[in-house]
Amino acid sequence: MNRLIPLDGNNWKKLNRLTVPSLLILIIALFVGIYYTDLILLEKYGHLLSNRVIWASDTSLKRIAITFDDGPNEEYTPKLLDILSNYDAKATFFLIGKNVSEEPDITRRIHAEGHEIGNHTYSHPVLPLVSRKEVHKQVESTNSIIKDAVGTKPVYFRPPMGLFTPAILDIIESNGLQTVIGEVYPRDPNRPGKDKIIKRVLTRVKPGSIIIMHDGGTSGHFDRNQTIEAFPIIIEKLQAKGYQFVTLSELISGDEKIAAN
Repeated sequence: MNRLIPLDGNNWKKLNRLTVPSLLILIIALFVGIYYTDLILLEKYGHLLSNRVIWASDTSLKRIAITFDDGPNEEYTPKLLDILSNYDAKATFFLIGKNVSEEPDITRRIHAEGHEIGNHTYSHPVLPLVSRKEVHKQVESTNSIIKDAVGTKPVYFRPPMGLFTPAILDIIESNGLQTVIGEVYPRDPNRPGKDKIIKRVLTRVKPGSIIIMHDGGTSGHFDRNQTIEAFPIIIEKLQAKGYQFVTLSELISGDEKIAAN
């Protein structure tokens, strides 16, 4: 059923006529609005951007996918894996290729314990600001690194900071990947406090939700302890409401994907 108007094709070509300074201002504004405030832009309007991106799964079943970006990380990823094991919950980890090369054992543990691994580029660049050749290299090299570590290539890709263009989606799809963002994002990298992280997830989640959280980072120093502290409480409260934590493939399989159709 056609419910939304995607910003694709001719509509996106109009945006391409913007001057470079205007485009940079737009990207910066999106970044600030989505990642450094709690305006819920991603949750409310993300699905308008493209019919080629998965934001959630259209299901009445109480199944959700928790996803973690920017790992694997030697300090935080094992702690999250322990929590997931304690609660018999599954997750999807969008891994950075460089980090996979540095932490192959943690990567193999993620896979061995039944979680899903997605591609999050090799070094976490702002994709709209690099060449198409570099985008392809970022995606393809990470696919290969993940396959070398666990024996299979990922099927899902999440662009850094959720930023993409139709040309970027073309490259992602040419590498056999489906782009996934998500629509429940508690802004855990900003360290708003454990209680706020919990509240933001619990008040926004619904059947089919894809939750975005972080087990790693790309700055010189980052702290994910609030994520670690909040996560068991999020699981307990949602499981008490009947929710099941599944991988992205399990969530999406057999369900209509919510995109801008």
